[in-house]
Amino acid sequence: MLQTRKEKDLFFKHHPQSPIPQNMRGEFKGLNYFPGDPSYRFLCKLTRRPSPATVRMMTSTGEERDYLKVGYVQFIIQGKTQTLQAYKAAGEHTHEGERETLFIPFKDATSGKETYDAARYLEIVEAEDGSFLVDFNKAYNPYCAYSEAYSCPFPPRENWRDVPIKAGEKKFKD
Repeated sequence: MLQTRKEKDLFFKHHPQSPIPQNMRGEFKGLNYFPGDPSYRFLCKLTRRPSPATVRMMTSTGEERDYLKVGYVQFIIQGKTQTLQAYKAAGEHTHEGERETLFIPFKDATSGKETYDAARYLEIVEAEDGSFLVDFNKAYNPYCAYSEAYSCPFPPRENWRDVPIKAGEKKFKD
């Protein structure tokens, strides 16, 4: 995990496609993270919707984007069962033999305090046995957390949790 974080910091500091504005890259010292915590890793079964529903997510620039609500995952934090809906972009297809990757935008009790106020994101990949690893240590800020030049979907209300998820990326700056 530390190597992945180091590589991301290098990308953000030096790559032309970095979301960090060019004038801020010289002072960029790396992203802020919660310490890695295995208690925020969950091997989950995806409860699939028989017929994925199309939902529109508002973005940070006022646009709407269509996503397919594929299903949901459940896990336990602080003794409470939590549910998060998983999506994929409308029109996105998984080809035969490929593992499915799903998108989970979410807010939690750290949003706006320790983490970016609008959302954090997770991507989960289907394992060979059909399960999904939901690892909040890999939760990341959308690019709009670094620059208004990006359009990022806001999580639907059903993906707002009232528990703190103290894992993954923290706020970029106060």
